[in-house]
Amino acid sequence: MATGFLAACGGGGSTDDSSQGGAQTPDAIDITASILANQDVTLSGNAVVSLPEGVSTYTGVISGEGTLRIRPAGGTGKPGVLVVTRTSTFTLPAARQVETVSKTTYAGMGYVLDITGSNPPAVTIDPGATLRFGTNSSADQTPNFLATSDSRNPASLVNGEINLNNILNNGAIEINSANFVLLGQVSGSGSVKQLAGVWGGNSMRGLNTMTGVLSLTTGHDFGSNHVMATIPGAKAVLNEGSWLVWCPPARVLTVSQNVYEAAYGNDINFHPIGTGRIVMTGVYSHTDNSPHDTPNLVDPGLSDSSLNLAKVIYRGTNSVNGNDASYRGVNIEAGGVVQWGDGTNARFFMPSAPSPAPFAPALGKKNAYINLHRGGTLAFNYNGPVRLDIGITGGGGGPYRDGSAGAGNVTIMGTAGNDVTFAQPQNYNGTTTIESGAVLRLGSGSDIPLNYATINNGVKSTALIATYDGDGSLLTAESGNGATTDAIVNNGRLIVQNRATAITLSRISGSGSFTHAGAAATTLLNNSYTGGTTISAGQVLAGNATAFGLGDVANNAGLGLASGNFATAIGGKFQQSSGGTLSLPINVTTGSTGHLSVAGGATLAGKLVLDFSGTPVAGQKYVLIEAAGGVSGSFDSIVAHGAAVTPGRDATSFYVVVQ
Repeated sequence: MATGFLAACGGGGSTDDSSQGGAQTPDAIDITASILANQDVTLSGNAVVSLPEGVSTYTGVISGEGTLRIRPAGGTGKPGVLVVTRTSTFTLPAARQVETVSKTTYAGMGYVLDITGSNPPAVTIDPGATLRFGTNSSADQTPNFLATSDSRNPASLVNGEINLNNILNNGAIEINSANFVLLGQVSGSGSVKQLAGVWGGNSMRGLNTMTGVLSLTTGHDFGSNHVMATIPGAKAVLNEGSWLVWCPPARVLTVSQNVYEAAYGNDINFHPIGTGRIVMTGVYSHTDNSPHDTPNLVDPGLSDSSLNLAKVIYRGTNSVNGNDASYRGVNIEAGGVVQWGDGTNARFFMPSAPSPAPFAPALGKKNAYINLHRGGTLAFNYNGPVRLDIGITGGGGGPYRDGSAGAGNVTIMGTAGNDVTFAQPQNYNGTTTIESGAVLRLGSGSDIPLNYATINNGVKSTALIATYDGDGSLLTAESGNGATTDAIVNNGRLIVQNRATAITLSRISGSGSFTHAGAAATTLLNNSYTGGTTISAGQVLAGNATAFGLGDVANNAGLGLASGNFATAIGGKFQQSSGGTLSLPINVTTGSTGHLSVAGGATLAGKLVLDFSGTPVAGQKYVLIEAAGGVSGSFDSIVAHGAAVTPGRDATSFYVVVQ
């Protein structure tokens, strides 16, 4: 039976509740008796519930206009829990409603609901009190304190997507419902905790100024495709399930917290819609002080950063964390931008062990994956060197394990000092952009160990399982998983420093430069970049006439022509130092001669190696270099396989004559 506010309180009366450690609620009426009796209550002002120690379950409904304060009757030393099982629909009195919702529609991307202002709390939870939504059973009937319309915001506008009942939480909020729970904006020093085994779903929306921990076990929608959520002051996020982070079109969401996980089975699913951008400035990290299903809501963290770089196994204490405790996953599921870093530091978002693109790598287990889907973009924005030890792919772990290539783009943002190394082969189809001032390195230039770390009753031991060479690559049209649309837009610096893995790079455009600094060969073809090429180590093979784009080429190591190719053009100057070697083929049978066509001048030094096939004829002249800007210098040595030759040159060409 529904009861009126005063009737529910047996005549009513105000309470002086300042002694319980929370803000005072003037003229609050004590409705404890009605709540404990499971009576429906209609508010007409401020109300307070004084919880007995232990758990009290309320199966009634609170309606009307007013506020609700929840406090422990015996103080913080005798904590109380209020469990609600149904939807209460009370709202703030109209005179206190300040929050307004507006709607903006973007062509092809949907609409956005923006929140202006913030209602004062409709619910206050004092220290020592816990508000628990649901019983995680069939008894739940969408438990919530829910207002999806009020005097300022019609239901047709809010569309059930925003809860206007905000919560001041200085105690605790627990999500334990078999049904979806939509929270209002949460403030205060308390934490928000999803209990273990709860699959009903829950979501935060709007500006949440809470300073406690957001703790998740199965799943949580952080915002939605239409409404953004923020937690600028929260201490950390504990993620033991799937954290779904949403950003609506034309908005920028920044998450500054570290995101911690304790055991296998967690991931972050990013959903930037349309032109939305999600910026992650913390670290996605393992935690060694917040065991699986026993969250540390005071100070979660990691005492040994090397655990992020290894497969972690727990024995004895914290064995509940299992055998893959540092395993983390990222799924980028929409076409906007997910950005790691804000350009103010070099704390990399996802430090990991060597984690190749395949779900089950041959050398040993990985501890991270990145799946890139639906044309989304992953952007890196740091002000110092960082290293990605993960192969970006489409089916590398979590719900996607088929090994398929990713579909999307990667951007190295043009922040001064932004120097990103890809230390694993990449497996995504799309465009890789290096902005002006940024550096992308393919290959680390050094070995990277795969370690298994075992924590046995708090004591760590480490076993070396394998050693990776740290080489990196990008998919191109020539790759097995490549697409004709794969491209590199280089307005900064692209540096290849692989030691063992030969790669091919094609369709490089932009004003940036290319540097080859590794022992393994790289083949270039079909390029138009203008910033020039420097070969400092190893060998670069020209796959066709446009291999080097339109800039200068400086060869201080090895330059040759790929198998089957006999000519390449250099759009600027060509200079070979004393440490450089130019290798050219000459096929006497077909009449094909290895040839450089140089738009500028050619300065020669170092070694020339000629590989003849067929039987050369004495006196035959082969023009090897033509330079519109003239030829200067000479090769220090010439090695001709299959013939004896003498060099010669005129104003604009270099040639050899068979003896």
